[in-house]
Amino acid sequence: MARKILIIEDTPTIARVQAHIAIAIGYEADVAGSLAQAKELMAHNRYFCAIVDFVLPDAPKGEAIPFTIAKSIPTIVMTGNLDAQTREIVEQHPVIDYITKENKQAYHYLRKQLERLPRNEKVKTLVVDDSKSSRTLISALLKRHKYQVFEAGDGIEALAVLKEEPDISVIITDNEMPNMRGEELCIEIRRLYTDDDKAIIGISGVDSNSVSTRFLKNGANDYLRKPFNPEEFYCRLSQNVDTLEYIQTIRRQANTDYLTSLPNRRYFFTHVDKMLTRRAKKGQPCRLAMIDIDKFKLINDEHGHDCGDAVLQALGTAFVKHFDIALVARLGGEEFAIFFDNEEQQKCIERLEAFRLFLEKNSRSLTTQGIHFTISIGLAELVTNSIDQLITLADSKLYEAKEAGRNQLIC
Repeated sequence: MARKILIIEDTPTIARVQAHIAIAIGYEADVAGSLAQAKELMAHNRYFCAIVDFVLPDAPKGEAIPFTIAKSIPTIVMTGNLDAQTREIVEQHPVIDYITKENKQAYHYLRKQLERLPRNEKVKTLVVDDSKSSRTLISALLKRHKYQVFEAGDGIEALAVLKEEPDISVIITDNEMPNMRGEELCIEIRRLYTDDDKAIIGISGVDSNSVSTRFLKNGANDYLRKPFNPEEFYCRLSQNVDTLEYIQTIRRQANTDYLTSLPNRRYFFTHVDKMLTRRAKKGQPCRLAMIDIDKFKLINDEHGHDCGDAVLQALGTAFVKHFDIALVARLGGEEFAIFFDNEEQQKCIERLEAFRLFLEKNSRSLTTQGIHFTISIGLAELVTNSIDQLITLADSKLYEAKEAGRNQLIC
């Protein structure tokens, strides 16, 4: 279900631009030309956020701002002129941001803010400070932008929270705390997590350049001195979250097959190698299946490469549904592999055979082109720490399945 945004703007051309930006991102937009119209819309709808013009026909001095805030609607203020008096009025309210309608860049910035809000709902943050009032203030700033927030009173408590919530992305920590100082907490976090996994923003009320230096040398990504400006806080926070997201995107692209969204050969070899080593030390066998689409070249020749790609994508989706606890990867072309870490051989055989039969009977329904296809499977079981040795054995069984007429499992 699309998130709803309320746009309160009395200039139709500007309202259309704002609505176009919001809809392009994925919002459902309602537009009000006055505060009275906005009140009517708010009486019948729930809004994820709002864009509010500072000057409206029935609210010339920013009166619409406290109204949306009172309704707990995260609010972005846009104004044609941000003079000192206007800024003072806006800053009295806990708005997400305020933007001037000066140029095209303002609307690029608006788009970024609207894109960030839904993203922020998934981002977990941890505020570490022995001062309850300071934690409350920073937590309120984070919640205003829809971040998930956890709190800790010192470094030791923070490490316990991280153990319980390992997917926390951003840690904002004061330095002057009992039991464990912020810079010491940085050292402990970096012992467990890299810069690519978590961002640390250090804060301190001490007026000394050495504090920021120690924070950064001990693993912090950024630093702010208290009392800080909320705008600067949000800018630094967003930059750090963006950096983490860029790194995660690069990781996904490096380890994921672009067509099927399955893990690629690189990811498969790296992770299977680790699991093989662990099981080989215990003398435990591993099981690996090599899978190939039968007569795939014929599918491409008769139906075209777009249809061939559709078959590969459909098979990738089917793998995810049928082998949710196994590691499945596309190794290249029409060749796939499944690594079974803990399952017994008979269970692997039953699951693979059931999957082969499923495709034999239902493959036409998996693509819009209605293409029928089958697969051949070679399954190998071996105690080894060599992935090449395991794949070679599974490949030989796959070759036997092909030679025996295709559309079958050999183990």
